[in-house]
Amino acid sequence: MRSLWIAMMAALLALPVPSARAEIWTIACDDNFAPYNFFEGKALVGIDIDLVTALVRQAGAEPRFEAMAWNRVRDKLERDQVDAAFQFVGLPERFEKYHMIGPYRTGRTVFAVQRNTPASFDRYDDLQRYIIGLVNGFSYGVPFDTDPSLRKDSTAGDNRQLLRMLSAGRVTLAIGDERTLLHIIRKEQLQDQITFLPRAFNEIERYIAVPRSRPQIAARLELALSDLQVNGGLAEILRRWE
Repeated sequence: MRSLWIAMMAALLALPVPSARAEIWTIACDDNFAPYNFFEGKALVGIDIDLVTALVRQAGAEPRFEAMAWNRVRDKLERDQVDAAFQFVGLPERFEKYHMIGPYRTGRTVFAVQRNTPASFDRYDDLQRYIIGLVNGFSYGVPFDTDPSLRKDSTAGDNRQLLRMLSAGRVTLAIGDERTLLHIIRKEQLQDQITFLPRAFNEIERYIAVPRSRPQIAARLELALSDLQVNGGLAEILRRWE
């Protein structure tokens, strides 16, 4: 299926692209999702910034990142106001709605807990015993996202606020990307208060979403992804961030 997709996308590249200079692609992303995309001073940096920059340049363009709250990222993509956006979980409805390029990386989803909390997670049903904090608008996979039997608190606007809720005892578990939560725990010096349950919840594949109105961009990104996976370019970027 993927080889057929790449072949179809390659055919689209034969269409003329009206540009006499280097193309600029406007790409939306979350402004506070360290260590993947975040600000150091005025510079937007992170693992995914490096990965997506490499992909866009491999595709023959230059990225112009627009960092904003996640709900605005989704709205801009929905309104066809950007050329692409990341980092999306690969939900079925998104594959129907957008060109989903990837996965370009995976991430472990884990549960953070207070160190003195006797919580455990061995099977999915264990989650029904706890109040689980999550970030409003984020997806953590199925069936978790739509499971009405779970007690979920989605009032947190970002992962930093989520960990503060956990530290204050407002939730029993905080679900999130392992690298992101660990980055915040270290920066906020919460190592003595917060730890992770031993078992990961799942591994999430991340995608770049491109509006259906931009098939040429999707085609070029898909081919760039294939090239950088084969030549090890993406793997090298991930190693630099370890």
